[in-house]
Amino acid sequence: MDAVIRAHAARVRAADPLVAGQDELRGKDRLETRDAVGLATVERIDPGSMRASWSPLVVHRLQARVAGPSPEAALGALLDRWLAGLRLDEPGQALTVTWPSRDVAPLRALAARNFAPVVAQAVRAGIAGTSQGAGVRRVTPDDLETLARLYERLIAYDAHFGWVAVRASTASRLRAFLASEVMPTEWCWLAEDADGTPLGCVLVQPPAHCGWIASSVDASPLAYLSVLYVDPAARGRGVGALLADVAHGYAAAQGVRVMLLHHALPNPLSTPFWSRRGYRPLFTQWVRHLGARF
Repeated sequence: MDAVIRAHAARVRAADPLVAGQDELRGKDRLETRDAVGLATVERIDPGSMRASWSPLVVHRLQARVAGPSPEAALGALLDRWLAGLRLDEPGQALTVTWPSRDVAPLRALAARNFAPVVAQAVRAGIAGTSQGAGVRRVTPDDLETLARLYERLIAYDAHFGWVAVRASTASRLRAFLASEVMPTEWCWLAEDADGTPLGCVLVQPPAHCGWIASSVDASPLAYLSVLYVDPAARGRGVGALLADVAHGYAAAQGVRVMLLHHALPNPLSTPFWSRRGYRPLFTQWVRHLGARF
């Protein structure tokens, strides 16, 4: 199967030189067909954890590498092998396959099996902006409650699009997460109007905290833009563009060359917004939900 992986990596590299990590497949218990190899995993998430707000509670993942004269047929055969072996008797399950966005040859195999493109991992190479903006300031520890309220609204809005979910634990877990993990380590800004009313926020993970995603892109150093949210009453006034510009400018001043982020593809606000900011899809997460609840 090493020949399949090499051929897969060469095809993906030709389609998108920024994509990394396609020349290996780490893990045991591989699924193999004639022109494909895959690694299937399942994750069961504690409903009371912060992680549960960002995902269905049971997630079946397939990492796949395909080659041969028909990548679509190769991926289809591997998907059928995977699906036939799944135990799907638990509530709240979802199936997901993440694929290099510009490697389009195999994608009909996913669509034909009722997978839909739901999330994009987007990339912007070449960062520039301003490190300051009128009404934009760095977050302080006193801003925890304000930041949490904005983040909660973001989760509630993203829950419309088929991956994020509002849980009973979301509010309390979010505040603990922001206080212990985000605010002490990330670059965080608030936008306010003249009387100090919060209008939006942007959060960026610096390069030192991006090891979890750095191997997906063939460029460095990189930062990860984890959150940008603007209050609905303030939209259309350039607040989001200003927040993004400040984040980009500050990151560039720290030596960052590449920014990554995730956004929901069905989101009518984020998809055009990030395109205008110079981002384009690097990977696409294809999803199939099992049952109405997740």
